[in-house]
Amino acid sequence: MKAVIAGAALAVFATAAAAQDAKLIKEAAATKGGEIIVQSALFESLATQMTKAFNEKYAKDKLSVKVVRIQTGQQANLYDQELRANRVSGDVMFMVDPGLFLKLARENKLTPYCSSHAKEYRPEALQKDCTHMHVTAYYQYLSYNPEMVKEPPTSWNDLLDPKWKGKISIPDPKVGGGHYYFVFTMYKLFGKEWFEKVRANDPLLTQSHGVTHNQIMAGERLMGVNISVLARRDGPYPGGKGAPVKEAFPKEGGALLAGSMAITKGGPNLAGAKVFIEWATSLDGQKAINRLGHFSLRKDFTSVEGDDLSKIKYHWWDAEEMDKYRDQWTAEAQKILTGN
Repeated sequence: MKAVIAGAALAVFATAAAAQDAKLIKEAAATKGGEIIVQSALFESLATQMTKAFNEKYAKDKLSVKVVRIQTGQQANLYDQELRANRVSGDVMFMVDPGLFLKLARENKLTPYCSSHAKEYRPEALQKDCTHMHVTAYYQYLSYNPEMVKEPPTSWNDLLDPKWKGKISIPDPKVGGGHYYFVFTMYKLFGKEWFEKVRANDPLLTQSHGVTHNQIMAGERLMGVNISVLARRDGPYPGGKGAPVKEAFPKEGGALLAGSMAITKGGPNLAGAKVFIEWATSLDGQKAINRLGHFSLRKDFTSVEGDDLSKIKYHWWDAEEMDKYRDQWTAEAQKILTGN
């Protein structure tokens, strides 16, 4: 009898949720011609995947998403300017900088929204105040040129081996963003002494993971710090282009970089933003987003390629702690590596 009652309750809840979704979709379609603007600092390939999948699903509802590529710093500065002018142009912000989202939340510059799919996610994906949610992540690790390196690296300390002197590249600490994730990871795992040791190996400090990635493929550098969304996009991993670059997971673990979404305050299509967040956090949305090096934080799904986060050693660093040491550790690492 209890099972029958529970089943009936679930059916009523599902019906109510569906009615609420239909109302939200109708409201979104009647606002700004049904267009939803997502400002994204992530990769163009991901923007293309999201646009295609969302627009195919919601075409019948007269909804469409437009993804505007804009880097994190520029996006944050533009948003502040638009808030002051009361002319916010985007509905959803999508960036890889949890600390920045915490700052925006503290300043009451985001519209809280709790996705109905939140219960389907790992705790680290969620914020208690629902100001933002981590909808994707990618891994920061080592990669190498398999045509020139016969024994794959297995540790961050392999970058300290004298035989690789002048043949490695690491992120330049002053660039920030994902580069700071690297600085923070090395400090947490080994302390600033790691940077003193790696300096002896004459590493090239690069302006982006993409520079390192291209250097490794070309054979200009043999190994370095890379991210999964690049190594899997071009390398021999299924779905990649087969270029000479392979991933290597350090035994100490690498950082998982969080790609977060939040709804702006005063954006042109609030209902549309909510519809988009609901889709992006659904299983269908996650399957569209998380592929070729992007990992989902859902409990039941990691990536289209069949990864399982429970089998990958990763570090999920606390955003508040990262912010606390950002200036100090960045300056120290920069000074050690450059002597300035």
